[in-house]
Amino acid sequence: MAFAIASSIPPASLVVAVSEVAKAAWDMFQAKDNSPEKSQAKFQLLMGIICVIPGIGGGFRLAFKSLIRKPQYYGPVMFDVVVAILEEANRLFKMDLPLNPEKYLTQMIDVPMLQGYLDEVREKCVAELNDYTAARWLGLPEKLDGFLREISKQLATIIEDILAPAVRIAIERCIMRRKNSAKTSNTTSKNTNQGTGTTNKGNSKPTVSKSQGNLTARIRSKFNNINMNFVIGGVGEHIADYYCLEKLGWGKDHWDGHDKYRQGTWRTEPSSISLGKLNEGYKLNKNHAIGNEDGIDGFWRADPLNNQGKKYAVIEAKATTGVARPTTKYVASKLGVLKKKHEGKPIIQMDHHWVQERIKIEIAKLPKSINNDFRSGKIGNSMYTRHIIVVSLLVDPGLSHIDALLNDKSELDHTRHDGTEGIVIHKYGEPTIENIIKAKRERLENKGKKNKSKK
Repeated sequence: MAFAIASSIPPASLVVAVSEVAKAAWDMFQAKDNSPEKSQAKFQLLMGIICVIPGIGGGFRLAFKSLIRKPQYYGPVMFDVVVAILEEANRLFKMDLPLNPEKYLTQMIDVPMLQGYLDEVREKCVAELNDYTAARWLGLPEKLDGFLREISKQLATIIEDILAPAVRIAIERCIMRRKNSAKTSNTTSKNTNQGTGTTNKGNSKPTVSKSQGNLTARIRSKFNNINMNFVIGGVGEHIADYYCLEKLGWGKDHWDGHDKYRQGTWRTEPSSISLGKLNEGYKLNKNHAIGNEDGIDGFWRADPLNNQGKKYAVIEAKATTGVARPTTKYVASKLGVLKKKHEGKPIIQMDHHWVQERIKIEIAKLPKSINNDFRSGKIGNSMYTRHIIVVSLLVDPGLSHIDALLNDKSELDHTRHDGTEGIVIHKYGEPTIENIIKAKRERLENKGKKNKSKK
C-alpha cells in the first residue's frame, strides 16, 4: 500500500500548486465561516502549498488526503508511507533524503516553511495575472497578492485546525506501533499488583502511589491512541495559560472565552502595548489532549511589575501525574534536551539559545511594533523573563481539569487555575531559571562521565 502511494506520485508541480492554491483561496473567500466548505477549502490550500515541495510534495499531498479520509487505517502506517515516498523520490529524482519519517511529517506542519512555499506560489500567481491586460486593468494582481498575504498570516491557525492534529496523532500511533512490534517475549516479568497499580520488588515500597497509578491507567484507557505526555501536556498548557491570565493578570479584563480556544476573543488584542498572549494566534489553550511539542508554550506581553521589569514573558508548562516538588533539581529533571548542540554544549529547553531561536519564529508572525521592541531581530535576554510552571494532576486545579477531560465535562467544571497545592511550582526570572538550567547541565555532564567510566 505504501509503495502504491509512492509510485503513483507525480513530480511536484508549481503549475498544479498555483491552480490549487488559487481555487482554494477563492473558495475560502466565498464560503461561510465554520462551514464544511470552508474547512475543505483550507485543506485544499494546504495540499496545494505542500505540492510545491521539491521531490516529495506530490507524495505527501496524496498521503495526507488518504490520512484525512481514513485516519484509523492510515494513521498507524504513515511512517511506512513516508519512507516509501522518500525512497521513491531518491530513486526518481536522484535525491539523497534521509529516511526519517517523523522528521518529514513534522516538517509538513511547520508554519515558517509552508509560509515560504506559499510566498513562492503567491509570486507565481501574481506574475501570471500580470500577463493579462484585463486583469491588470481590474486590479486583480494586487487584490490576489493582498488576499494571499492575509492567508499567510492565518496559516498557523489553518494548519493547527486542519492538519496538525491528524499528523501528530499519526506520529504517535506509528511510534506506538513500532514500540509494540519491538517488544520481545523474553522480557523479565515484574511482580505487579494489578488492583492498586503498584509495582513491588520483594519487600520494597511501591514505586507508584495508588492514586497516581489509577490516574495513569484512566488516562491510558481513555486516550489509548495518544501518547500520555500529549494528554497531560495539553492540560498543563491550558492551566498555565489561564494562570498567566488570571493569577498574574496579563490581560485578565480583555479575554472572553474560557476553554473556547479559537472561538475565544480579546476585547483588546494583545500587542506591544496591551497585555495578553501573543503566540498561537493570540489564543489561550483549550483543556484538551494535544500539547505543544517543540515551540514556546506561552509568549506573553506581560506586566513589568510582576515580570522583573520586562515587557515580555516566555512560559514553559509542565504537567505530571505524580507529586511535583518545588526544588531546582526536580524542575531541572522536567526539561528536555535537544540532540544538536550550540557552541559544543547540549541545548536545554528554556536556556537562552533555545528561547531566542523560538522567539525569532514567533515575532516573525507578529506586528512590526513587537519586532521593533526586539530591535529588528536582535533578540537579547534583556527583553524577556523566563517562567516554568509545573502542574500536578493529583490535586486541584490539575485534578479537576484532568477529571473534566476524562469525563467529557463542560468548561464550567474546571474554572480554577491557581492555588498553592496544585501549582506547587512557579519558577521564574534570573537567577532562578539559570540555576535550573545549570542543574540540568551538571546532571548531563555527570551522566556522560559515568557512561565513559563504564566503557
